[in-house]
Amino acid sequence: MTGRTKSLRMIYRHALESDSDQIALLHAQSWRMTYRGLFNEDFLDNQADADRQRAWSARLAVTRPQQFVYVADDGGKIAGFVCAYGHDNPDWGSLIDNLHVATGYQRRGIGTQLMQHTFSWLQAHYPDDGIYLWVMARNTPAQAFYQKLGAVDAGEVDKPNPVGGGSALNRRYVWPKQSF
Repeated sequence: MTGRTKSLRMIYRHALESDSDQIALLHAQSWRMTYRGLFNEDFLDNQADADRQRAWSARLAVTRPQQFVYVADDGGKIAGFVCAYGHDNPDWGSLIDNLHVATGYQRRGIGTQLMQHTFSWLQAHYPDDGIYLWVMARNTPAQAFYQKLGAVDAGEVDKPNPVGGGSALNRRYVWPKQSF
């Protein structure tokens, strides 16, 4: 095998509260790989796992009608996840807050499938909204991925990092209403 994880059976489904540990671990690992040099090093090395565990336990403990969390489940292993919030912003619409795919599962269409499920859910529940997300300016692979899915670059701002202190340049990508 060439470093890729062989899939037994990928199932796309709504996240369960019991998925919080795996989602948190994947989220923290993704941050360590992608945001080294942008996030506080001590935070990434020593606090990210616990921080993401607290965040995902809280997010999945209570059902929120405006929150959509969907996972790619490979025989009980979370290979990727997406989190979106319907009608997050009156000007920009619904927010895709997270999309992460485990390293061994990347470039297999999982991110695209997760985004398609998200677009379908948002269109069904928030049909009058556009969709937007933030991506760090240095994360050019993610920017190319979103552009391939039809997103348009709507500009750059210096934003505080979500945790761990500091700030970084971020680009807002948008899908105008009814374009997804």
